[in-house]
Amino acid sequence: MSEDPFGDLDAAMGSGETASEPEPEPEPEDAGTDDAVESEGESESASAEPVDPREYPAFEFDETVHKALYVLEAVADEFDDIITYDVERELTRDHGLKGVTKSELHNAALAVATEHPEEIVERVLEQRGVDDEESK
Repeated sequence: MSEDPFGDLDAAMGSGETASEPEPEPEPEDAGTDDAVESEGESESASAEPVDPREYPAFEFDETVHKALYVLEAVADEFDDIITYDVERELTRDHGLKGVTKSELHNAALAVATEHPEEIVERVLEQRGVDDEESK
């Protein structure tokens, strides 16, 4: 049996991709150097060059957790298209970011949703065909 409890989830959902091996996020080029052994205080004060935030992801992939989200296929497809073709393209082309990761994009999208819970409520009511005035 696979160690990944969600290994067959994508196949069951019909995405055509398997989730048995998640794609590793690219690590910064200097991640394997001896400098990584230094303590945090030493590495911050000893770094001669400031790190350009356009070059590296906002956080490391190993800081993330895998959570399953259950959505309609059409919504998932539209989300993937917007994230890939609109958001990622704008970040790379218009803002000069390099190495934009899916975990960064997904984290940002969910953070935006958590900042607007009222819109989530409105959308669920809309999906159910419930008029906001009727529910009061």
